[in-house]
Amino acid sequence: MSFSLFEHLSFHDSTTLEVKEDTKNQTLDFLLRYPVDWKNYVFEKKILRFIDAIVYIKKEIPFEGLPSIMDIKLLNSPKHTYTFADGVTVSSKYKVEIETNEGSRFIEFNDAELLDI
Repeated sequence: MSFSLFEHLSFHDSTTLEVKEDTKNQTLDFLLRYPVDWKNYVFEKKILRFIDAIVYIKKEIPFEGLPSIMDIKLLNSPKHTYTFADGVTVSSKYKVEIETNEGSRFIEFNDAELLDI
């Protein structure tokens, strides 16, 4: 799935239970309590995976409870590019801000997917 994931799905009221980084595969996994039926207050655990994640910045204040996602916004600000000593260059296609009730998280990545557990 491409960035259209964020255009077609709402992550509002998802709760972040855990964030895991896989350094070998360059992925960042957010374990979420994702709302599948707001009317009946039904949530399911899902993984929001960022693929080729090269930047992850957390700017949140201490808060009682787990962070809830308010919105995920595509940012058009400059993205990072890194060139290693061996000449390999990596960069990201997308940059998002995940707004939570505790602050914001910023991620630069090349793809994303929402996985069932």
